[in-house]
Amino acid sequence: MIRFPVGGRLFGIGGLVLIEPGGIMAAASRQKRLTKTLRGEHMRNRLLKAATSLAALVPTLALAQQRPAQQPPRPAQQPAQRPAQQPQQRPAMSMSGTAQRAGAIELTIQPTVFIERDEALFSYLYNRVSTPADAPARFPFGVTARFGYHINEKLAVGANLGFGVTSGLTLIQPSLGGTYTLRPGNQMSPFVTGMVGASMFSGDGPAEKATGLGVQVGAGVRRFMNENVAVRLEARAGMESYSDESITAIVGSLAGGVSYYMGGGPPRDTDADGVPDRRDRCANTPRGATVNAQGCPSDADRDGVYDGLDRCANTPSGARVDAQGCPLDTDRDGIADHQDQCANTPANTPVDDRGCPRDSDRDGVHDGADRCANTPAGTPVDANGCPRDSDGDGVNDAADRCPNTPASTPVDANGCPRDADGDGVHDGNDRCPNTAAGTQVDANGCPVQRDDDRDGVINERDRCANTPAGRRVDANGCPMAELPAVGATMRLDGISFRGATTTILPTSNTTIQELARAIQAEVAATPSARFEIGGHTDNVGTAARNRLLSRNRAVAVMRALTAAGAPASALTAQGYGPDRPEVPNTSAANRARNRRIEIRRLQ
Repeated sequence: MIRFPVGGRLFGIGGLVLIEPGGIMAAASRQKRLTKTLRGEHMRNRLLKAATSLAALVPTLALAQQRPAQQPPRPAQQPAQRPAQQPQQRPAMSMSGTAQRAGAIELTIQPTVFIERDEALFSYLYNRVSTPADAPARFPFGVTARFGYHINEKLAVGANLGFGVTSGLTLIQPSLGGTYTLRPGNQMSPFVTGMVGASMFSGDGPAEKATGLGVQVGAGVRRFMNENVAVRLEARAGMESYSDESITAIVGSLAGGVSYYMGGGPPRDTDADGVPDRRDRCANTPRGATVNAQGCPSDADRDGVYDGLDRCANTPSGARVDAQGCPLDTDRDGIADHQDQCANTPANTPVDDRGCPRDSDRDGVHDGADRCANTPAGTPVDANGCPRDSDGDGVNDAADRCPNTPASTPVDANGCPRDADGDGVHDGNDRCPNTAAGTQVDANGCPVQRDDDRDGVINERDRCANTPAGRRVDANGCPMAELPAVGATMRLDGISFRGATTTILPTSNTTIQELARAIQAEVAATPSARFEIGGHTDNVGTAARNRLLSRNRAVAVMRALTAAGAPASALTAQGYGPDRPEVPNTSAANRARNRRIEIRRLQ
């Protein structure tokens, strides 16, 4: 049965053929689309075959660029002595070595997915450039070829040509742009890219083609497999304008492939000694070593450390050196071993120019162990270099006017036993300390006249008879209050006030008189003595009022002491209010105890 197209359909009845008008035109249109499709398939197959050939060529070029494995032999004669530890050698070559050279050429082939998801553009391509029957994909697949030139290790320019096909559409995408590498020299090198170009679509629809101009930016990463070959992955996005169709579209692409780098930069110098590998007779020279024209290191002072790495040039012959070529100093005294006349000097010991311990004051004890520098010449010293004190009284023998003082005997600046009350019997033997000046005493330092209350003041001069035993008295035999030691505080229980006032009650007079005499005597003996009168309250009332009341009471006591004879220059007053309670203010008894006057010795 023979069939013909009729109205876009074919039908027949037995051997009879029916032809509907218009069928011939529809058949011609389908034949035209079929011809374009076959041409597109043929071009796509040719491009894929070319890309496969280029990808196969890249490894061949890389192998051709590899350096021969065999290295020229090193010179037979080596330095006489090499230090145990050599400087770290530089790696043979960074995998990205060629790619980072200025002037390098980059050839890249990348399978590519072109992204055309913009609705307006896709609708135009679907309905006008292609035909609805072809149903083109939104992600045309193809290939991109790139030719690049590296201006320097970071910046490169290049030209790209992309080709993609999908059902009913063919895409050709030429562009020019640049690439900026963020970490040149690394095996994994990220980069950013930007380009200007065109996207040219063609198909078998009514419009047959559409051309858009625009810019794209992107980012990617290279991983170098060796110094010439890298795997390149990148993604791009941008804007294109199709002026004839009044369409502005967002487009992009994803690509991954292989790049081959060749040429550029100076001749290869693996060990970075300034001599190209092809002339270098001594490969893997330590970095920094001075080499000759053949690339072999020199050692001018023959100490076993190459020049350039030798921090101490012209080391004397025979001197032992460290890894930096400097003479060894085993005892670290600053004098090299070959000049040190006193080896094994203890650490941190000052030495002279011969490396021997220094003894500046010539007392026989070297400065590092001498705790008493600048000892006068001729002074006997102990093992620490300090003037000797044979009797252990704290006064060195050269200044001691009383040698052989019994152990633990207090002495004065001349090394003689101290006699605090000046009665001629030193304190260590004085059974009656604090004897009044001018009083005749016996061998025990006690007055020979009668002293009934045993206060150290004979009866005829004692104005305060029957002083309680153990009380301190002044020159008139009158009791003096006890005073605290430096930094200590003492409560004055004998001083009280009327109500919440600063008026001192008369019952406080005895305490004030005794305290004033004690302060007066102490300042006379120790002019630098200083005392603080401190006032304290309980927590009843406001803190500010209590602080003011406590200060005013302290001032009142200080004035009373001054009126009783205590030196005003030795006294200060301070109010602490409720801030320093002795006991918690939880009862009337505790609050009464916290209301007090204290004296504290400042110095």
